[in-house]
Amino acid sequence: MNPPDERVKQPHERAKTVDGTWNGTIRYGEVPIPVVLRFDHSAGPLTATSDFPQQQRVGIALRELSFDEGVLRFATRSFGDYVGEVSSDGLSIVGAFSQDEKRHALTLHAGDIEQATPVRPQTPRPRFGYAIESVHVDNATAACRLAGTLTIPPARSLRAVAVLITGSGAMDRDETVFGHKPFWILADHLSRNGYAVLRLDNRGVGASGGDRSAITLADEAEDMTAALEYLQHRHDLQDLPIGLIGHSMGALTGMTLASRRSDIAFLVSMAGPAFTLGEVFAERECEALQKAGKDADAIAAHRQFTHALYEHLRDRPADEPIDAAHVATLAARFGATETAFAKDSSEWIARFNQPWFRSAVLAEPAAYLDRVGAPFLAINGGTDMQVPATSNLTAMSARLADAGHPDFQTMELPGLNHLFQTCSTGAVYLYPVIEETFAPSALGIIGAWLDARFPLRSA
Repeated sequence: MNPPDERVKQPHERAKTVDGTWNGTIRYGEVPIPVVLRFDHSAGPLTATSDFPQQQRVGIALRELSFDEGVLRFATRSFGDYVGEVSSDGLSIVGAFSQDEKRHALTLHAGDIEQATPVRPQTPRPRFGYAIESVHVDNATAACRLAGTLTIPPARSLRAVAVLITGSGAMDRDETVFGHKPFWILADHLSRNGYAVLRLDNRGVGASGGDRSAITLADEAEDMTAALEYLQHRHDLQDLPIGLIGHSMGALTGMTLASRRSDIAFLVSMAGPAFTLGEVFAERECEALQKAGKDADAIAAHRQFTHALYEHLRDRPADEPIDAAHVATLAARFGATETAFAKDSSEWIARFNQPWFRSAVLAEPAAYLDRVGAPFLAINGGTDMQVPATSNLTAMSARLADAGHPDFQTMELPGLNHLFQTCSTGAVYLYPVIEETFAPSALGIIGAWLDARFPLRSA
């Protein structure tokens, strides 16, 4: 018998470690999601993290990690459990995720991933047809200066002025996320149709000054108050009605201001909440559990746990942190340990202890809606998985009707997600994959609603 050819590699002969960087693409239907896995076996037990470049999520630790006899196993919260086998040449790992009887293939290849610039066809380009001015807004109370952009149509076509209010987190004036610039697109659309639009970098973001470390919802409302006062003192915009357009939690800030001030000419809520933060999180998490096939008892237990957790946060002094043990105790009390695993992660614990989050937990949208007198439009995407549309819009409509509001409209827009992108599922991981930034239909609805209330002035 001839001796074996040493050039022919036997299966897993060199697959004693997966140290290094591997990349691949998870496919959910037709949607490709690039992933990078980084393994390290150099200093003891094997460790690994995952990066999702499109989603701008990096360094996510893998759970239940093992590598034995050429077989790699790990668990994730989003995609389920992975099992993959190293190829005979040691250059790839072929496997799949399994979750709720669904399988999603993932073949990993050695090396990092080459990132492509995302395609964003709606990003505005010249010629604009309106003036673009860099401005600064001073918040004297907070001793900070906010930087932004004011777009102004020709005087003969001016209808009104809008202040755009970003959602939660550190956002720039364009509300940039995953290369999308929805506020730039919205401002461009409105200014091409007769509206001056002011959009600002958040405090401590971009060219704006100030400290974000202890910022609260009240601070954000204070910054928008400074923006309103700035516009009211501009000679070229005097006598024009000024209103607010807020996205997500920015809509809540708009409700806060419109409930306190009689000089707000209009309020547009885009994906805004009608319920407290705890109620919103409870609903969206339970919807996700239902879609994942969890039984009714598990969903009911998780709902009770979530409500209790947020009540605990509401009652707890802002300077008293909560830790994973508090979360685990509450989960055990309601029999929700299995479904509550994300809430005791370091990421969520850090969020729970942020001054902004603590202030947001205390906010009562219903109380603001009772006192809003300005013409009010609320639009929510039908596939929104962050602020569910039907329940929030129904509650808003009922509240405004009970308060006798003279001019309000609520609209659920089918097939649009939280960012108002056209999307069949609304899943957050799809935001960067979708090329559309802002559905033209949603832009048209906002513009038409405003036009009906602010016709062109006579020359």
